[in-house]
Amino acid sequence: MRLLISLLGLFSFVGALVLGWKFASANADKIQIDLVWTQVPSIAVWQLALLSFGAGMAAVLSVSAFLGTRGWLLRRRYRRTIRGLESELHQMRSLPLASRAEVDSDDATARVARG
Repeated sequence: MRLLISLLGLFSFVGALVLGWKFASANADKIQIDLVWTQVPSIAVWQLALLSFGAGMAAVLSVSAFLGTRGWLLRRRYRRTIRGLESELHQMRSLPLASRAEVDSDDATARVARG
């Protein structure tokens, strides 16, 4: 099984190299790019495609990393809040319940105080 996985990886690597070589040779024409602030005098089409792909991937990865980090921090804050609330609930459950006589005497005291 390991031999099969190794061979599959090797064939995939060689295939990627062959496809890259074919792409570069088919798009070897030089072009001139005239941007607003600068000018690129001569660049191959395959290099431009590779740079564009890399810039797009970097932009997507940076946004994805930002959103992933933001979500991770939010989940962490929610977990801390939930732990605190669970602890408070546990403490409230472990408090002894007031007896009926204490509740009645508190009600009588409150009625007398009101007037």
